[in-house]
Amino acid sequence: MRKVVVAAAIVRGGRVLAARRTTPPEAAGRWELPGGKCEPGEPPAAALEREVAEELGCEVEVTAWLPGATPIGETHELRAALARLTRGEPAPTEHDGTHDEVRWLTADELDPAHENAVDWLEPDRPFLPHVAAALRQQARDTRRIIVFEAEHAEAIEQRLRHDGFDAEVVRERLQGEDDDEDHPWAVLTDAPSIVAEVLTDEYDGWLDEDGPDSTPEQRGPAAGSPLDLPTAPRRIKRTP
Repeated sequence: MRKVVVAAAIVRGGRVLAARRTTPPEAAGRWELPGGKCEPGEPPAAALEREVAEELGCEVEVTAWLPGATPIGETHELRAALARLTRGEPAPTEHDGTHDEVRWLTADELDPAHENAVDWLEPDRPFLPHVAAALRQQARDTRRIIVFEAEHAEAIEQRLRHDGFDAEVVRERLQGEDDDEDHPWAVLTDAPSIVAEVLTDEYDGWLDEDGPDSTPEQRGPAAGSPLDLPTAPRRIKRTP
């Protein structure tokens, strides 16, 4: 029986985290989904969460296992899972030294023909189509809670993560403007409409909703595009 190696497809805001290997020499400079070997008797999900914490200094939670497994040499096999960040920001840790760089990639960038594609290790490649499908679904389900104070955005992010939802704070820009200090903040989340609406009202913000259960009036521009927003807080307009 082959020993199990686990890998995490950490997804956030319609992107997945890729990590660049430093060792062994034949893998150095190539990219993978972070993870590692299961210890004897260790459940795969626990092993994956432990390995990510050791390698990238953040905490994740496994949300679903991807189908299939790929062989690694003659003695091991790789299994991969979707995971979400629950605490911290992933970055290579000095004491581990397994990776020297991380990148967030879109579904399109997982295509080997894309100009921003990275050189993946072979065992990870069969999982990439499944990851791309998950990213596209997440992008369709993403909502943006727009607020005008950085501390409000951070508070919303923490509350959403605590409640088990994906959340990320980004800086928005207003339609037709260049960068300046007055631009609002956005929390990208997969939380359902009712949860997003409650937080939007509590922090006197604006809800840009792109999810599948949104109404035509609620749907806004694609994630990452400039918004035509007011220059001061404005509450969400609810449909009857």
